Amino acid sequence: MPEDTPRDGSMGADRADATPDGGAAVASARAADATDSTGATGVAEATETAESSEAAAAAEAAETAETAETAAAVATAESTGDDTVSIPLPRPRILVRIARREARLTGRRGWALGLIGVFAVFGLLLATFSGSGVAPSGYDPVVASYVELATYLVPLAALAFGHGAVVGAAERGRLGVVLTLPVSRVEAAIGVFAGRAAVLGAAVVLGFGGPGLLLLREHGLAGWPTFAWFLLATVAVAVALLGVGVAISAAAPTSTVALASALLVWAWFALVHDLLALGVLAALDGASSFVAVAVAANPVSTYRLLALVPTGAGGAGLSAALDGSGLSAGVLVAVLLGWIALAVAVGAGALHRKRI
Repeated sequence: MPEDTPRDGSMGADRADATPDGGAAVASARAADATDSTGATGVAEATETAESSEAAAAAEAAETAETAETAAAVATAESTGDDTVSIPLPRPRILVRIARREARLTGRRGWALGLIGVFAVFGLLLATFSGSGVAPSGYDPVVASYVELATYLVPLAALAFGHGAVVGAAERGRLGVVLTLPVSRVEAAIGVFAGRAAVLGAAVVLGFGGPGLLLLREHGLAGWPTFAWFLLATVAVAVALLGVGVAISAAAPTSTVALASALLVWAWFALVHDLLALGVLAALDGASSFVAVAVAANPVSTYRLLALVPTGAGGAGLSAALDGSGLSAGVLVAVLLGWIALAVAVGAGALHRKRI
């Protein structure tokens, strides 16, 4: 038995020697499994994080890519500008950049094609179905019909196009991104208006110009200046009402309020104003000075009279009482230009005070 003890002891020692190695192996295997599991989970999480980051980066890049050119233009203007000027006047280079950016954004949203389509459809219908019912004198009767159509359609389209220019961009956060650049609020307002005015003016010319080509083919070049005058007058009133829409958008707290205000303004200019003015005119026994003031107070009435100047048609509403009022074509053009300037000034002032 004494001889067996060392043997048992050696066996114990062998077991003792074997046990740590086995435990280490098991521990190592478990650690490897845990590492693999943790690594797989980390890779999955990292992949998901990378994908979400890429999506967010793509969205942010799409939202702010248009402002990069503006920032570069601002930096160039600041580096070459005159620091001695104390009054922050709008800088033409910055205005052009913001206007181009706004025109591209509205074009991508389908506003340009939508406006062209609306004007073209109504213009083609009017040119097609009025051809058999008007006198064969050519352009004048058709242009008079176009003026009556544009009196209601163009102001509505212009106000709808302008009502979300500022408040809509502010609600989406895009305006705040632009204002983080060294761009003044006055420059932002004027640039947004100019970009949308370019889109709207092009839509008016293209939308109504297509039917004008049909008239050109049917009646020749003799009456084309009359139609060209109608296009220019329509562009002028569209830009004026767009300015009113942008001013409403800059002053309104929400897009809903801006839309409701734009519809009320359209109803006033296109429907209510002339009726009330005619009632007052009848009460005043046809005072010519009141007629001039009433026409100048409504850009739609001013447009109707201006567009009908080459045709010699009297038109409806206040135009029947225009004799002796002193409203020549030059005065009417000046009135529309004054409406544009006033609307842009009000919009710039409202944006300057707006909390974003």
